[in-house]
Amino acid sequence: MYLNFIILYLYLFIIITSVSGYGLIFYKIIGKKNNPINFGYLGLMGIFFLTLYSYLSHLIIPHSQIHNSLVIIVGFLFFLFNFNKKTQRLQDLVIFYLIFFLLLSGLLISKNHDDFSYYHFPYTYYLTQHSLSFGIGKFVHGFRTPSSIFYINSLFYLPFAKYYLMNIYYILILGFLNFILIYKALPYL
Repeated sequence: MYLNFIILYLYLFIIITSVSGYGLIFYKIIGKKNNPINFGYLGLMGIFFLTLYSYLSHLIIPHSQIHNSLVIIVGFLFFLFNFNKKTQRLQDLVIFYLIFFLLLSGLLISKNHDDFSYYHFPYTYYLTQHSLSFGIGKFVHGFRTPSSIFYINSLFYLPFAKYYLMNIYYILILGFLNFILIYKALPYL
């Protein structure tokens, strides 16, 4: 049981670092090089980038555990190698991780959406098993309405955690927004 908590905390740390790494990629793509940016905005840009990636990659390959592990590792390594101590302060990084450490309890006790078992989970799980298929809307009504949440959640189907991290998207949004609000409310940080 304790091993499961350790795995969840470790994955949370790796995933938020990876998402922030993809935010750095997106930040560099849009042309901003060395301007300081808040980690909350990096995370939101990373979520946007990963959502676009998941839509495009699903056309070619299913979001299997191997694929998702590679995606997470690339973002993690990009963050580690491109973390600039001059533009991002180490103190902000500590507060950033502390916020997510506190929010993990929300992941453990949160209630799933009422339709989660009806079509949220089956559609997301389907994305992890198959690449693009046509005509699946005939199976379940929920398969006719794809959502960006399903696609990004399918990227968090990882080894050892399997489908238990498919709701981490909500914690990511909450954590990144909380960091932005804390950073704005306490400008002396």
